[in-house]
Amino acid sequence: MEFYKKLIFACCIIIFTFAIIIKLTEPVIERQLSNIFADKKLSKKLTRELINSTEDFSPEKKDFYKNIIKKLYIKWKPLIQESIKEAELEINK
Repeated sequence: MEFYKKLIFACCIIIFTFAIIIKLTEPVIERQLSNIFADKKLSKKLTRELINSTEDFSPEKKDFYKNIIKKLYIKWKPLIQESIKEAELEINK
C-alpha cells in the first residue's frame, strides 16, 4: 500500500510541475507569436505608406527622393562597376 501512495504522490507532483511550467512559459510564447504577427502588420503598413507617398509627387517629395537615390547611387556605383568587371573577366575565361 505504501508503494501506491508514493506512486500517486509522485504522479501528482509531476502533473503539478508540468502545469506550473506551462503557466510560466505561456506568456513568453504568446509574446513571441504576437511579435511575429506585429512584424507582418508593420511591413504591410510600411508598404502602404511607400505606395501612397509615391502616388502624389510634389516638387518637395521629388527633390527628397532624388537626393536619396543620388546618395545611394554614389555609394553603390564603385561596387557595381567592380562587379561588372569581375563578371566580364569570368565570362571571357
